[in-house]
Amino acid sequence: MPTLERSNPLPLYYQLKEVLKQQIRAGHLAPHTAIPSEPELVAQYHVSRATVRQALTELVHEGLLYRQHGRGTFVCEPRVQHQTISELTSFSEELRRRGKRPGGMLFVSELVRGSQTVREQLRLTDEEQVVRLERLRTADESPIAYEINYLPYPRAMSVYQRAKEAAEGSLYNLMASEGLQPYIAEQAFKAGLASGRESELLRVPEGSVGVRMTSTAFDETGAPIEYTESFFPENLYEFRLTLRITK
Repeated sequence: MPTLERSNPLPLYYQLKEVLKQQIRAGHLAPHTAIPSEPELVAQYHVSRATVRQALTELVHEGLLYRQHGRGTFVCEPRVQHQTISELTSFSEELRRRGKRPGGMLFVSELVRGSQTVREQLRLTDEEQVVRLERLRTADESPIAYEINYLPYPRAMSVYQRAKEAAEGSLYNLMASEGLQPYIAEQAFKAGLASGRESELLRVPEGSVGVRMTSTAFDETGAPIEYTESFFPENLYEFRLTLRITK
């Protein structure tokens, strides 16, 4: 049975999540079968119940597990997926690579409690606050994406104080200048429809098809330092991957 490494800089919940993910993808946990209960996982991996719950919650959010009230947690049918590992760059840098001039507008900069999803992604207690930034991203002065960023407070206090600099600049660069250096990010994409707020700012009809992206950035120690929710209308932005066959 795989073990969790206490000396590993990655948090235990993340290690447990990866172990369960590997078991699911290897077929050791078949679709629609119940996974071990929380007490069983606590005993198996010698971790706290909170660690187990966080790992399972993230697997539910990623579409690998589903819960049935009063019955337990079960393995989902596998999705058709394609994954690639690429260089982590800011959205501004990606636009420059495409020959576009990045820009944007900052509508909101505030301290909030954050939703349960936000607190889970940033590993915050119910009492801790987050910095919430609501931004419109532009390319050559044309709207291209709607984005909400969340950063842990008070760790990101200096970023909050300089939030106006993130309006037209790179948030990643601002974070790095204040000691919050993104090292790795986990991103997920799915289809979505533009809300009223998104359609107004992006100048597209309400209900227009687009791509919703969530991204959690971690520093070199494995600590989450930023969580983002974005919407890209399909007619305004195209995602591209360059793939290489390895032998």
